[in-house]
Amino acid sequence: TNTIPCSAGGDGQVETAPGGVLIRVCAVGPFVVDTTISAQVAAMVAAASAAGLNLAGSAFRSNAQQIALRREHCGPTDYDIYQRPSGQCSPPTALPGQSMHEWGLALDITSSGHLIASHSDPAWQWLSANAALYGLRNLASEPWHWSSDGK
Repeated sequence: TNTIPCSAGGDGQVETAPGGVLIRVCAVGPFVVDTTISAQVAAMVAAASAAGLNLAGSAFRSNAQQIALRREHCGPTDYDIYQRPSGQCSPPTALPGQSMHEWGLALDITSSGHLIASHSDPAWQWLSANAALYGLRNLASEPWHWSSDGK
């Protein structure tokens, strides 16, 4: 999917977000994001690179991918997938239909190939100081997770 053309409001691949809403996503380096945040994400990745950080990771995921992650992180039963509180999963994983990843508005970020797992990670510290300039906020319980609304 990293070959999806990207220009704000123009190119992009149509995907289905929760509630059947159609969104456009496109590739920004290693991330596939909603076109509404693509320019900001590109600028942030470039600024991080200039600061010596190699950011990568994942962003948009389909509902089917969210369900698969819930099965992997929370358990195989319908209860595990659709009802178990995300904090009871390892790692915490949002319920299908409730993840900002399904809107292309959240990024799980790695730095130099490693998940940003703590607030002492130099990449987290850089993001903490700079990500808001690009419209992204951190979910405090997950140092790797940055989104347009902090959820």
